[in-house]
Amino acid sequence: MTNSSSLKHNKSTSRLPRSAQRGQALVFLIIVIAVIAGGLFFLISMRKDAKAEGERFVRQVIERCAFQHDAKFLHGSVASDRRLAVPPAMDDQFIYYLTKLGVPDRNYNLTGQLDFDHYFGSPHGTYQAILTYPDQHATVSLTIARPSGIWLVTDFGVTYERPPQ
Repeated sequence: MTNSSSLKHNKSTSRLPRSAQRGQALVFLIIVIAVIAGGLFFLISMRKDAKAEGERFVRQVIERCAFQHDAKFLHGSVASDRRLAVPPAMDDQFIYYLTKLGVPDRNYNLTGQLDFDHYFGSPHGTYQAILTYPDQHATVSLTIARPSGIWLVTDFGVTYERPPQ
């Protein structure tokens, strides 16, 4: 009889009581929820940062193209697939028209927004800035994307009013 009672004793010590199992499950659930919440916080923070970076990049492109007339900067910022479709001479022509217009007023309004694929990935957006020159207005349109960690201009253009006569 001592053997059977010792077997029963060994079986009962190898199993955790139900309250301990529930406690472990609760701790595991809390850890999983904390990891998911931390991941979401990180992704939302990255999304917010990407929006601010995208707008800063657009403002930098406008500064370098419309105010400083820097064709070299534009050449280095244009996406490669646009470069294949549109020759660099078009970049030069864009800068030429902006140079011909002169230097605009620094107080311009930037409109547009950044969108994301699947809410967090591949930020891209379209922006417009209406620049005021001494005798006319010009609208600069920029489309940007960050396909692989760096911001690139995927399309751009300028439309302007004819000067008053």
